[in-house]
Amino acid sequence: MQNLTGIFTKIKGLQWLVVSLLMMASCDKTPEQIIAETPQMPDSNLVGMFIANEGNFQWGNASLSFYNPASGLVQTDIYKANNGKGIGDVLQSICSFQDKLYLVVNNSQKISVLNAKNWKEIHTITGFNSPRYFLPVNTQKAYVSDLYENAVYVLNLNTQQISGKINCKGWTEEMVLVNNKAFVCGVESPYVYVINTANDQLEDSLEIGFGAQYMRKDLANNIWVLSNGKAPILPCLTKINAAGKIALQLWFKNIDMPRRLEINEQKNQLFWINKDVYTLSVNDTLLPNQALITAGGKNFYTLGYEPYNKEILVSDAKDFVQKSEVFRYNLLGQLRGSFHTQINTGNFYAKQP
Repeated sequence: MQNLTGIFTKIKGLQWLVVSLLMMASCDKTPEQIIAETPQMPDSNLVGMFIANEGNFQWGNASLSFYNPASGLVQTDIYKANNGKGIGDVLQSICSFQDKLYLVVNNSQKISVLNAKNWKEIHTITGFNSPRYFLPVNTQKAYVSDLYENAVYVLNLNTQQISGKINCKGWTEEMVLVNNKAFVCGVESPYVYVINTANDQLEDSLEIGFGAQYMRKDLANNIWVLSNGKAPILPCLTKINAAGKIALQLWFKNIDMPRRLEINEQKNQLFWINKDVYTLSVNDTLLPNQALITAGGKNFYTLGYEPYNKEILVSDAKDFVQKSEVFRYNLLGQLRGSFHTQINTGNFYAKQP
């Protein structure tokens, strides 16, 4: 809830007290947090949100949390609790595939592979330069983007090893799969790269402005790309249709810094952070003028969509040293509650039952 400052008269003070009580009544209880030393055993049918806490760069204090929206319970540092060691340096992203949980640990140059049912580590994939995101292509193969490699890695999921590379200029980031093609964000270029997944060859480069970093697929298989821009090129939200053609571009102002694109479970509503949180229907053709959620004094760092209660999760990184706080909002932008995680909560991943 936003902090309001100013001098109120007695009447205004009473009015504010009533409003404050009503607002607090609308928020449910803060979820209980379970410390890592006494974790609940994971349930293979449990729904919830995995939460990647990046930690501090070169501190080796990344951690993994789990939030169960059905019970409101939050388990912190579940990797350490179930494996007796820390994850490593900067937990960038999470992906679940074929009963395995893939934790991409950026500055440790590895992917930790966990049994998704008991959260025990079963493999460690090494040989990366600085991995970012994991994209399952089929049951045999996955792609991994990288900060420094000038390529996308090809993983053999049978051997859990790197089997090849696909050259892409510069830093590659988020990826989506549409019609047997992988679309890859090129952060240091004007392009979204298109890879033919049948032969692992770069097939096309779509010019979208500059600095594509975030990407989501909607219900019609359109791809939405949020790019950072680079002066004089403005940040942009680009819609690429299922045929791989640019269908719409919505340009931000030069003072804007949009980031962290997300989509709801129906794949028809987008969300992103531009200091505050904004939303857009996939059928809209103009950027919104009004924020859905106002940050106030919070340092909004990342956001996710929690499909079980249909809530938007937004992390407040505070000063990037103390623990993050995750705020829960409904689709009207109303605060429903909050809970604490660990340092620099940077990524959410919805676990399916």
